[in-house]
Amino acid sequence: MSTSLHTQARPDDRAGHGAVLDPKALFHTGMIVDDLEAAMKTLGELGGYHWTSVMELDVTAVTPTGRQRARQRFVLSLEEPRLELVEAVPGTVWVSEGHNGVHHVGYWADADTIAETSATLTRLGLPVEASNDSEADGAPLWAYHRGLGGLRIELLSTLMKPSMDAWINGADPDAVQRNAPGEKDRN
Repeated sequence: MSTSLHTQARPDDRAGHGAVLDPKALFHTGMIVDDLEAAMKTLGELGGYHWTSVMELDVTAVTPTGRQRARQRFVLSLEEPRLELVEAVPGTVWVSEGHNGVHHVGYWADADTIAETSATLTRLGLPVEASNDSEADGAPLWAYHRGLGGLRIELLSTLMKPSMDAWINGADPDAVQRNAPGEKDRN
């Protein structure tokens, strides 16, 4: 009796081979938490994570039912793969829906094609749940697409990357906000 080992053909190594999203562009997994500081402490003790300083900002989300304004507090892990902890904001898109806490996976999207990528995700059955106010900000900077059993896919424009990198590397959150895309035009 012979035994044969069945192997699955390896996918082409080219980035984005026929896919909308590139696994190499995965930036973080976002979790909604009730108490930001407690979650930072617990995950630090359990998983050895270290965190950026707390970013606090006023954000406007455009949703199918209108605009949501909220004061948001969040951190990113310094270790990769990155975790993002977002403190829950009741009545907004930033709430936990059950016991899981995993809210979204965030992918970098090229600034020149983020709108096209977003439209493709919508065509594939993942409608936009919320996005930045691109008219006020001057460009699409982020969008949450909802699908896959409730999990969100966040597209983050590469225009945000310098600000995020500065914050991860220890820059003051207020300075990062002042220099972020969309903020310069409002200040």
